Amino acid sequence: MHIKSIISFFLFVVFISIIPFISIAQTAQQKTENRIAVFTPIYLDSAFNGSEFKIWDNALPKNMLPGLEFYNGIQMAIDSLNREGINNLIIEIYDYKSKGNSLQEILKNSKNKLATSTVIIASFNRYNDIKILADFAYQKKIPLISATYPNDGGITNNPYFFLINPTIQTHVNAIYNNVIQHYRHSNILYLKCKGSFENWVDNYFIESERNNEDKGRFTLKPITLIDSFLINELLINLDSTTNNTILCNCSKEKFIQKIITQLSLNTQYKTVLMGLPTWDVFNISDEVEYKNVPVIFTSAYNYNNSSPILDSVSKFYEAKYYLKPSEFFLKGYETMLRVGKIVSLYEENAIRLLSDNLFKVFSEINIKPHYNSNQKTQIDYFENKKIYHIKKLNGKIVAVD
Repeated sequence: MHIKSIISFFLFVVFISIIPFISIAQTAQQKTENRIAVFTPIYLDSAFNGSEFKIWDNALPKNMLPGLEFYNGIQMAIDSLNREGINNLIIEIYDYKSKGNSLQEILKNSKNKLATSTVIIASFNRYNDIKILADFAYQKKIPLISATYPNDGGITNNPYFFLINPTIQTHVNAIYNNVIQHYRHSNILYLKCKGSFENWVDNYFIESERNNEDKGRFTLKPITLIDSFLINELLINLDSTTNNTILCNCSKEKFIQKIITQLSLNTQYKTVLMGLPTWDVFNISDEVEYKNVPVIFTSAYNYNNSSPILDSVSKFYEAKYYLKPSEFFLKGYETMLRVGKIVSLYEENAIRLLSDNLFKVFSEINIKPHYNSNQKTQIDYFENKKIYHIKKLNGKIVAVD
């Protein structure tokens, strides 16, 4: 099947199902109503010219894909909940990026209904939206679960805000501690590239080094490279007589690909390259030039295991859409299935059991309070502290300790 036809078929299936699905979910009322509100950026009106469906044999706008995939994961999770006989949930989905239906307008027009929610689940794509919804959740004392990046939005003093995706600071701490535990006796390098995001990450690496004085810390050896760096600028810092561990603060795919290619070509150096959760989508595992260089990055999700439920969901998705399930689909599915089960059983007390492995889908969760750095007793938010270290090597992807 041609790729455009596949995309069009996927889009058509989503759109013809979205309105009936919301309607059915709202009428499935039981004696005990447990309402779950889901916010996802679908940009639904981008697919229509008035009432006419306008995208069919053209490329799908990129801004639509994450929200659509997250929605599709939510929908498939509800199918799973129904098959398990869970029917006391009212689930309402809001496309907060359609024209004339902004987040502020939804909160204004549906505030009474939303105020009765047991939990709110959100997939954000703009930092500015996070505070708007987080403030509403705080005012109404409703737990808000941020399920994708961006996640925290600088929220403080809000014990009703829950991050399933840990902050970059937590990821960097996990990277630093992983090196202490497993690689501290190797030749450790810290590669830096320039950029505002990279400067932000660099500050967290410096903070991790400072906070690990009593845990056998290692000293960062920063090496700053520009995008057009020469290979000798990297190789001169490697040691051919021992193992080399390279930390990197860069989120630029071409920069990372260039490093891996050069390390792969210079086989006299044994190296491990470590980096950020943003590397998950980088093309760094299958091509010949990326062979024999272990690349380890962090993730809050473990989608690289062979669990029966992950295999089943992936096969069903591929059979239906002729594509592999994306990270946004899996996050939507996992979040909805886990939260749905807990809310169905424990209602307003559900959030306390979010970390319970009894409700594990693909990944473990370890929710802990994040305290304000100045007001030590003030909880700014709750955060998932469980970090997986994912290794890509020669086309294989596995979670490692």
